[in-house]
Parts: sequence; structure tokens; C-alpha cells
Amino acid sequence: MINRTKCYSTACIEYYRPIEMTVPRLIFFPADARMIIDQHALIEQLKHIAFIEDTQTRDTFPPGERFLSLLSFLGCSPNIKLSAQEGDDYCFISLLKASDESRCLGHTPTVKPKCPHCRKRIAGWQVENWQRGDTPVCCDKCGKASDTAELNWKHECGFGRCGFTISHIYPHEAVPTEQLLSLLQQFSGTPWDYCYAR
Repeated sequence: MINRTKCYSTACIEYYRPIEMTVPRLIFFPADARMIIDQHALIEQLKHIAFIEDTQTRDTFPPGERFLSLLSFLGCSPNIKLSAQEGDDYCFISLLKASDESRCLGHTPTVKPKCPHCRKRIAGWQVENWQRGDTPVCCDKCGKASDTAELNWKHECGFGRCGFTISHIYPHEAVPTEQLLSLLQQFSGTPWDYCYAR
């Protein structure tokens, strides 16, 4: 078993399947926070590349045959549970509920965003309504303003209108392969990004 002792904060978005706020997640979303992807088409693509199983469920999906090969797991001999029979903390894939506006999809409490202009850390970034992707934040270093969705979150936070999530993946426990990100881009016509949350 992996030694999982760190604590992380809650996510900011509603899911189709209720998930305990303490459950760690790896979240995928279009890099352009304004983009919206057809939910049915996304499910079919994830099935097509065998990232999820082709089941009859509509809300959550077990990992597919290529799940482990399309993610890179860090550390020594990670023990990732792929089915409910292995324990409650097993991985499953869920769609994010699509929203009309870009908003925070999830974040860790260690998040320290950087300004996209001067590339320095921003102090006091948690302004009112910062979870909205179009909320402006002024950099205390260079004085330039950027929407929260445009800040450099270094995969510790993400903004968007849609996407999907993998449960029980701890921050920095796994990263997507270039192949997975490429397959998602080929399908949707737009680059994808990811972040961690708990």
C-alpha cells in the first residue's frame, strides 16, 4: 500500500455522483476554461480509448483496460485499487457536471498561484468569488490583473465548465501520459489540462 498521510482541501464543483469531500481526485478539463465538451461524446471517447469500461451506467465508470497505461504512477510499486471488491477507496471515473460558467473544479490547500505576467506568487489571491473563472485578481508584485482561470496554478487548482475526474488518486500520485492528453486533444480539437483536489 502507498503511504498516504497528507491532507488536502475540498473541491469546488458538483459531481453527478455525490463524492465525500475528503476523497482525493485527479481532474481533467479543457485547458481553455471557456470550452464545453459534449458529455455523451466524451464518454464514448473514453470508452473508445479503453480508459473506462464500456458499461451501461451513465454516471460513474470503472477503469478500462488501458487505464494504467495512460497514466504514470509515481513512487515505488503503487497499489491502486481498480474495483469495489478491493476496498472502498477504489478508483472510478465520473463526469463533472457541466456548468454555464467557468469555475473552480477543485484545489489543494497548498495551492499558491503565480501571476502569468511576472511569474511571481500572488499574495491575497483569495478574493471574493475567486472560484469563478472570470474573477479578476491583481498581482501584488507587478500590479497587473488576471482572471483566476488564467493564473498559473501548477496543477494545484483547475478551472473549467466540464471534464471528468478519477477518484482516490492523491495529489502528485499520478500524472497523465502525453498519449492520454494527445488523445483527448485529437478528440475534442482543444488541449486538455489536469489538476489535483481534495
